[in-house]
Amino acid sequence: MPECLHAMLLLLTLLDLAFVAVTGAVPELGLTPLLLLACAAPWLRRLQRHTLYRAIWNTGVLIVFAMLVHHASTSGLLHMLEDGMLLAVLCQVHLLNNVGARQRPDLVFFNSFLIAFVTSFFASSVSWSVLFVAHAFVFVPALQINVLARRGAGPSWSLTRALLRDSVPRTAVIGLGTALLFVFFPRDFHHEGWLGSALARRAALEAGLAEVIDLSDDRKVELGNRVVMRIRALGGDVVTVPTHWRGIAFTTFDGSAWHPQDSGRFAARFATDPTWERSHDGKWRNGLAPTRGGLDVQLPTPFGQQLPLPPDACELTPIEFAGVLLDPKSFGGFAYYRVADAPNSTIRYTVRLTETPASESVSSRVRDLLLQLPDREVVRQLDERARQLRAELPADATPEQIAEHSTEWLRRNRSYRLPGTPGFAGDIENFATGSGGGHCEFFATALGILLRLQEVPCRLIGGYLAQEVDDEGTVVVRTRHAHAWVEALLPDGSWSTFDATPASASITAHAVDQTWWQATFAELEAGWNAVVGFDEDGRRTLVVALTLLPRSIVTFTSNHPLGALTLLALPLALLYARRRRRRRPAAVTSLLAAARAIGLEFRRGETPRELLERARAAAIATDATLALAEAVDRHEHNRYATTVR
Repeated sequence: MPECLHAMLLLLTLLDLAFVAVTGAVPELGLTPLLLLACAAPWLRRLQRHTLYRAIWNTGVLIVFAMLVHHASTSGLLHMLEDGMLLAVLCQVHLLNNVGARQRPDLVFFNSFLIAFVTSFFASSVSWSVLFVAHAFVFVPALQINVLARRGAGPSWSLTRALLRDSVPRTAVIGLGTALLFVFFPRDFHHEGWLGSALARRAALEAGLAEVIDLSDDRKVELGNRVVMRIRALGGDVVTVPTHWRGIAFTTFDGSAWHPQDSGRFAARFATDPTWERSHDGKWRNGLAPTRGGLDVQLPTPFGQQLPLPPDACELTPIEFAGVLLDPKSFGGFAYYRVADAPNSTIRYTVRLTETPASESVSSRVRDLLLQLPDREVVRQLDERARQLRAELPADATPEQIAEHSTEWLRRNRSYRLPGTPGFAGDIENFATGSGGGHCEFFATALGILLRLQEVPCRLIGGYLAQEVDDEGTVVVRTRHAHAWVEALLPDGSWSTFDATPASASITAHAVDQTWWQATFAELEAGWNAVVGFDEDGRRTLVVALTLLPRSIVTFTSNHPLGALTLLALPLALLYARRRRRRRPAAVTSLLAAARAIGLEFRRGETPRELLERARAAAIATDATLALAEAVDRHEHNRYATTVR
């Protein structure tokens, strides 16, 4: 096997190890021996001719293989991914160290491609994408070299370099074509693939609404940019748009997860909130009088089954609901369902608000259910804190005062962190003791426990924060704006919102403690999320920006004429310099013309002087030969500053 081909296979193996490393599924200690064996492959290959070495190597591989298979079959699903990836790179290193003149590297190529493909489901998008680009620039030339080696060409290092140079423009053209197709025909990256959710169990978790809030899920959170709602105030005043939009209510806490409010547990479908009823004009009302302006709400790319509403909504008017059925829920919100043949089109509706608190006569049984807590460690940890907080207030403090006091304490004494970032608590128990920071679900859970320990009935709410406003005055809600907070039940049967997550702890609040590398990587992640989240809405924005580009150029030119001239002169100067470097000297042009005039062409490696001697030997006409001689003299004088007769 040519050494240049083995070097390319070594690069592929190192990239495969990097693919596995960025998934975080395999500890560094497990990859280090394989990395050392891969780097030592150029020297270990020389020992293949010794029978003892082959026996030791193959025995060691079989032992490690058996250990990994045994561990994967006995430890359950928890370590199956780790063992599977470790087994894949073990096979790759084994193949690299045993490929030779009698073994074709086909399995090395196939296994390398398989590792790159599988790890795409579990790796960080930016890291994996960078590695994949590098993998493509190694994989394709390696295949070309392998084909030449099979034909007996024996590619040299110079040919390898030529292949690498040749692959760069081709890859750029393919990448440009792919980008154009992606822009004009965007794919739905959120559509579940043929591998399903089973392989994606270790993948990063995208922010959004969930049917169950699992506090033990410590996967890294992807802060997506996909638009889930666009809200426009019908009166034109964006300040009137509520910030908290309720999606789903959770009332049952088992110590590690919150479960949705179930009407069966309350023995009545509407035991906590006013009932929504549909009137003859198609509008839905809950019995409260609208006293505030309306809101126009659009769900551009609907997903999930919850219809977000502000807590003080009292009237809902469907506008674009093709094939969509509404189901009022027990917590005062709506679920929606699409009929089988309905298009996945935009959902649009208007909402009117009220200033009258929505109250409902709540039975003592329902209040008891809203106070239930499991006998778990986190509850015991917060019990003493709840006693201290209650002792700091007067004996006749209202439930609203108790909730406000507990909310402020959490804001001051707990920090905001996302899973996978430095300082994250890892679980709700560590967050409760202050051993680490947590996200909004941790804050809401801690507040809910504190309130229930102080005899304040409450529930946890999953929804969205509406805070981003675009240039047109429309409030834009994205997947990264998913949020959790608490609603406390007041004595009059109304619900009051309490958000313990620090106001300054937005989605990027943890960036204050990041190093420059972490901050740069976070920016790359955000940019790449915008790429993979590119959809119809993103294409619309891009088209609008391209349409406005000529006007922007004209505006910039009129406001900054000197800067515009500078920007225009720079590429023109670079183009002129490039053309001057490529322009053929006059002496060379006249030499080629003189040679063509007598019907001669330069042979491979032939000098102008040798061409002149060949013309004289061919007894060509004297005038033509003299013209060629003068051209040769000018060329040599121009190049060497001398004339040779």
